[in-house]
Amino acid sequence: MKRSFIILAAASVCLFACKKSENNNAATVTSHEVITDFVNKTALPLYADLQAKATLLNTAVNTLNTAPNATNLQAARTAWQDVRSAWEQCEGFLIGPVEDENYDPNMDTWPVDYLQLDSFTHHSTSFTPADIQNVGQSLRGFHPLESILWGKSGNATADSITTKQKQYMVGLAQDVLNTVSSLNHSWLTTGGNFQALMLNAGNGSTRFATRKEAILAIVAGMSDICGEVGGGKIYEPFTLMDSTKTESPFSHNSIIDFTNNMKGAQQVYLCSYNGATGASISKLIAARNLSLDNKIKDQFAAAITALGNITVPFETAIHTQRTQLQNAMNAINTLQATLDGDAKTFVQMYVTD
Repeated sequence: MKRSFIILAAASVCLFACKKSENNNAATVTSHEVITDFVNKTALPLYADLQAKATLLNTAVNTLNTAPNATNLQAARTAWQDVRSAWEQCEGFLIGPVEDENYDPNMDTWPVDYLQLDSFTHHSTSFTPADIQNVGQSLRGFHPLESILWGKSGNATADSITTKQKQYMVGLAQDVLNTVSSLNHSWLTTGGNFQALMLNAGNGSTRFATRKEAILAIVAGMSDICGEVGGGKIYEPFTLMDSTKTESPFSHNSIIDFTNNMKGAQQVYLCSYNGATGASISKLIAARNLSLDNKIKDQFAAAITALGNITVPFETAIHTQRTQLQNAMNAINTLQATLDGDAKTFVQMYVTD
């Protein structure tokens, strides 16, 4: 048994070591460059974009409250979808304050508890952000706001939104903006300065003793969102065939949410956001193991394509497009296995600070 283990271990080393000369023309990047560009070209721009879009959502919701008409309702819905797009992409790297300070569950807890939602809306007399923060995560954030803007059946009109619902949506939009602003601030040098803990990895950081730890955390973030989408967001409603378990059921935005989750993780891997690119984990891997890098890039593309093959809302697809959903889960789970396996092994072997 011991001899077999040694042979397997040697084979595993060869799997990576023998690839060293596979891509001699690839541009080499250092672990320090990868972390620096992840912070400056992916994380910070995405969080800044998230705050900017949350600001627009807050403005749109207040405009709808003041002038409830079809045009302003559609503008508020569009603003909600824009913030969701940025937020779901940010979920590609749920590391640091977003987890430590509960920013994620404070604005993105789902599914909505219909009974609690109705009770709070009916019985409460004040809907300030402070009131909303005190009633628990299930009544905060994106999804209670979604339920008001679209209605439980997806057919709300500006006239059908009650006075209390309008007060609630104003408080919800401000609460989302407050949460997003605090999250963004937690990374900035003028705030919590989490970026310094990453940029100084291996050089005095109290969070990451080595650069290897920081890059492994980034890889784990990509893997985690794959697990959340393939093993949770899709799997549970799919298995139970229960549309009340879906993430964004009122707006039918769930498939877009899942796709943006995968695109966000892909952006992290490629260090590419909004036209800017930089030193990436992709380049780090490609310099020594081009086939592994191509494999990961192909698996990202396959997962996104599989989600794109679902042509009806997720709430309908769990009944009518089960094959497409299963294919999407398979593609996402395959990607997660590669990130958890070969990608992490590569980082553990080659990132030596």
